[in-house]
Amino acid sequence: MAKYTGQEGQLISAREAKLFTTNHQNVKELIEKDGKNYVEAEFFGLETFNKLLKGCGGKPIGFRIYYGLREENHDEDEPIVTSGGKGRPTPRLVIVPVDADGQELSGLTTIGGHKDMPSDGQAMANGPICPRRC
Repeated sequence: MAKYTGQEGQLISAREAKLFTTNHQNVKELIEKDGKNYVEAEFFGLETFNKLLKGCGGKPIGFRIYYGLREENHDEDEPIVTSGGKGRPTPRLVIVPVDADGQELSGLTTIGGHKDMPSDGQAMANGPICPRRC
């Protein structure tokens, strides 16, 4: 496996970013018709990123961002995490710091982990969502 350098990914133009986000926004009705909550964006603060980095150990070179899904009720002002069919499937992001070898530095070798993998580290999630707090 090749080493990460910290230069992965690309900067894109605001126009291309707008195209990506507009394409996603255009499927809002399909997502909601499918019984899922629509999430346009999540916000993550720099202080939370810094806490994650400080607690991860190692030398982070970047982040791995997982797509996650959990059940939430969006009928109130703030989303409420639910279970047992009391809410709707809702896409959420999970952010994990990674070193140059691709190892996750939060004590999690893999999210969703195997039975022998540690699960006591930290990852970042649960940013305020848009539409709600845009």
